[in-house]
Amino acid sequence: MAGATLPLRAAGDSVWVLPSDAGGAHAEALSALQVAWRQSGRRGDLIVLESGQLPAEGHPGAVVTLGSSALRQVHSRAEAQADWARVPVLAALIPREAFTAIWRRPPAWVSAVYLDQPPERYMELIRRVFPKSTRVGVLLGPDGQAMRQVLAEEASERGLQLTPVTVGHPDMLYAALRTALADSDVLLVLPDSTVADAGALQRVLIAAYRQRIPVIAYSPALVRSGAALGLYASPAQVGRQVASMLKHAPQAANWPASRLADGFMIAANEQVCRSLGLDVPEPVALAELIRRQEGGR
Repeated sequence: MAGATLPLRAAGDSVWVLPSDAGGAHAEALSALQVAWRQSGRRGDLIVLESGQLPAEGHPGAVVTLGSSALRQVHSRAEAQADWARVPVLAALIPREAFTAIWRRPPAWVSAVYLDQPPERYMELIRRVFPKSTRVGVLLGPDGQAMRQVLAEEASERGLQLTPVTVGHPDMLYAALRTALADSDVLLVLPDSTVADAGALQRVLIAAYRQRIPVIAYSPALVRSGAALGLYASPAQVGRQVASMLKHAPQAANWPASRLADGFMIAANEQVCRSLGLDVPEPVALAELIRRQEGGR
């Protein structure tokens, strides 16, 4: 990923972009952000920094972070240097839980594009793909009470019954999983830090598959690893949403509020679906159906 080709300058109209990584999702999101920025005819510079390389001197009019480690760097700088204390920050490519773990009490000029999908979108996907299934299991960490309530309400509106199981500690995951699988037709896996360890997630997928319970997950990587379906925002969609939220940057008075991902994609593991005897609609068409429904509300 190329670094800045323009001189860094303090404040003004410049927006710095600090990625956590030089490739993969970060590069895809950055590319989409740059294209959308140019197409918008925005005045001011969008300056891309080398991954993890936050300049020791100066500050921008605003800064976009991609990923957790970049946000952690900017948070540390804002805590340590007075001239960074009120620099508007927009975090992206980060789940809401990871964002709040880093910046527990963000001021009004610190915002985020969360990777999380709206709960109603997950429930609508389940309703459409599994019309004969009514019990939806979900594993939630100890801080997931608010999410539990929203999921339960959205499930009920669609004739579904939520089976939430709290995982108080990672060591309790497998006992909680057994409980969830025993009372579920479908298992929903969300980006919760209590169950987000890669090794643990792989074992969750294997256990669900052995009991022939399809898993709905939050990333394409989990679909490749064995989830039946994934509902997620692509890095390019995130990049375009960041560009849209930067419409008024770097004017802190007009800084956007944090929000969930607008865009989304659906992916299916055809082998897993076939093995479980699932008749899953074509993912692109399924996503379009859900978009049209949301647009009609």
